[in-house]
Amino acid sequence: MADDAGAAASQRDTLTLARSQERRLPQPLPPLQIRVRPWWFPVHELRHPLVFYLEVWQADLIFGPHRDVIPEMEWMSQSLLSVDMVDNDNLVEVKVFGRPRVQNRVKTMILGLAWFYQERRARAEKMKQLEENLKSSASGSYPAKDALL
Repeated sequence: MADDAGAAASQRDTLTLARSQERRLPQPLPPLQIRVRPWWFPVHELRHPLVFYLEVWQADLIFGPHRDVIPEMEWMSQSLLSVDMVDNDNLVEVKVFGRPRVQNRVKTMILGLAWFYQERRARAEKMKQLEENLKSSASGSYPAKDALL
């Protein structure tokens, strides 16, 4: 009977521990991303990265929402890229490792893509505003002059 009480207490402790772990980890942890330096990349080029910042929405469009495009960009440019979130949730830090000429070329390419997506977003917002103005003018009310400019 003492063994039954000890087994029951042990089972309760196990259930309590399992429930507390379920509360602490409501979602499964993301898999660890272990990156190995490619054989073709020299170690001494890891010392001085080129660092710049992008907005999160731009980084999602350029690198993909799960950063799936980074390995292909690294392979094509023969550089290493590191994309990390900064303290506030609006910026992403991009580090480019490689020869200085390659770093500048990759930075120019990425910033060019960021500019393209920024312009496309601004154009889409402007078109949306124009559509709203056209709808309001079709219904009989006239938009303010400032809204058209």
